[in-house]
Amino acid sequence: MSRPIPIEEMVRLFKSRHTTSHLFKIDNFSLLKKYGIEKVESSVFDLAGHKWTLSVYPNGHKSAKGTHVSIFLMNQVSVNVLLTYKLFVVSQLERKWHSKSKDQFDTNPEPSTEGFYEFISLADLKRNGYLIGDCCMFGVKFYEIEPANPGTAECFSLIEKPLNHKVTWMMSKFSSFNPGKAHQSNEFVVGTRKWRIEVHPRGYDEEKDKSFSVYLSAEGFVKNAPNTKTYASFKLRVLDQVSWNHAERAGTEWFDAEPEQSGFADFMPLGKLDEPYLVKDKLYVGVEFEVVSTTNYC
Repeated sequence: MSRPIPIEEMVRLFKSRHTTSHLFKIDNFSLLKKYGIEKVESSVFDLAGHKWTLSVYPNGHKSAKGTHVSIFLMNQVSVNVLLTYKLFVVSQLERKWHSKSKDQFDTNPEPSTEGFYEFISLADLKRNGYLIGDCCMFGVKFYEIEPANPGTAECFSLIEKPLNHKVTWMMSKFSSFNPGKAHQSNEFVVGTRKWRIEVHPRGYDEEKDKSFSVYLSAEGFVKNAPNTKTYASFKLRVLDQVSWNHAERAGTEWFDAEPEQSGFADFMPLGKLDEPYLVKDKLYVGVEFEVVSTTNYC
């Protein structure tokens, strides 16, 4: 199956025709299953005078696991009016969408979730034009509210071996680094996010004076990118400068929109922090991203 018009034009037209909607486009949909990602969450968006997120479970949630796509709408701040909405997935072959009946989001002072476990079967998603080119488009539309101009849309994607996916930090004069403090690399960009490598030469927390601790630190975002959660599958490593038998540990993490770290307090015993890793007072610490998520407005 092929689309009658390019996907970019499809998104533009949808936003112009549905001005009280938010479109959540997911690219590389098959990679979600490959990497075992159970839930994909949109950035926080504004509609109907409130802040929301959409959550999509590409392989279903709870009782619908393995048979359906599940989708939910969550308010991020208190809702003080009764709002009518509809969740949908857009056909890429014709001007229609699949949805359930209109529903109402009741007044609620706390974050709450509304949606459907059995929103659309995986079989119907694949055979009826909703999933083309490994891309699908979910969303929410509100009724009886003031229209935006136009509607809003974002694109989530998993990127394998992204640009700049290998970064190495050369720590020259390693003996000059204060062993009791944390030290960070220069900032670098992978995907739409800024990152740093952080080390604790004499260990961190319960591994203090026992291990060399290494972390990947998710920082801010590139210009105009939504501030939202970021998925990463990565390897942290200390390079073997003699035989290239590097010390490495693998990790996966959904990094919060706020700065957050993931890594290993017990990355390697302090007793091993010598040749072939530490040579002529130089240590090389690196990270390799296997896959990273990106979110952009579209």
